[in-house]
Amino acid sequence: MEEKSNLNGKITYNKSKKLNGYTSIIRSSLATLLKNNKSKVGFILLLSIVTFSIIGIFYTPYNPNAYLFKFSQPPNFVNLLGTTGYGQDVFSELLGGAAPTLMIAFSVGLLGTLIAVLVGIFAGFTSKTTNAVINAFINIFLVIPGVLLIMLFGTYFLGIHQNLGYLPTIIILVITGWAFGARTFRSITLSIVKRDFILSSILIGESKMSIIMRQIMRAIMPVIVSNFFFTSMYGAMGLTFIEYLGVGNVEQVNWGTMLYWAINYEAYLTGAWWWILPPSIMISMLMFSLILLNFGLDEMANPSLRVFKKKKRDKNE
Repeated sequence: MEEKSNLNGKITYNKSKKLNGYTSIIRSSLATLLKNNKSKVGFILLLSIVTFSIIGIFYTPYNPNAYLFKFSQPPNFVNLLGTTGYGQDVFSELLGGAAPTLMIAFSVGLLGTLIAVLVGIFAGFTSKTTNAVINAFINIFLVIPGVLLIMLFGTYFLGIHQNLGYLPTIIILVITGWAFGARTFRSITLSIVKRDFILSSILIGESKMSIIMRQIMRAIMPVIVSNFFFTSMYGAMGLTFIEYLGVGNVEQVNWGTMLYWAINYEAYLTGAWWWILPPSIMISMLMFSLILLNFGLDEMANPSLRVFKKKKRDKNE
């Protein structure tokens, strides 16, 4: 019984030690990320947009789908961002449409990156024949025209009198957005597996899964996060493009459908700038925040940049 108790205590201690190790890695990575002024601005900007979207889930001044006001009214005390050409409150639409837009963007980013990591690492850590087959498979998806696929699926759904909802939209964007990341991870893995510490782990009999999780994943983590940001950008822009073409469910409220109805109503000709600019600015801010965050990730992935900045700062002093 005493031996069993010691064994359980040892297992618990090892799990706790491993958890503390991962926590310290996350903390140090976040600290490195926020040391960069540009990535700090990007983090604050993204956090503000996420907070804005959370508020929109629980509260909007008016029902975004309700036609309650006069048509095409400029910003005023009742309607902070004016009204649409159909009598809807623009601010309520902007607030209510934030969460669906971010949900699509981050879902595409997460699923696309997950597939890219699994395929890319497996391709780089397998035999030459399997690697060649997977590489050909990746190249096929790289040349698939995403726009054509989106229009094809959207037209099909319209043909059967159904709308292209959020789930089919996510699936289409993931299918057309994972291959570039997979090619990147494959190339990085092919480079890493040739290093001495990986070869030593293989020689001492360490399992491939352990090598992947303990060494390769930790080495490419900044690239994984960077790929998540860029794939999320692709998801947000893809949603906007789908709704702009009118092949999505234009009855749903998101920043893409706001632009669709604004363009459909020809708001740019009637001078209703308050209908077009808010969703355009929010989408641009989302893209800008994700781009800024990647500056900090560059420092995490490339330590020579940190050394260069330190030498440059010392020289100026």
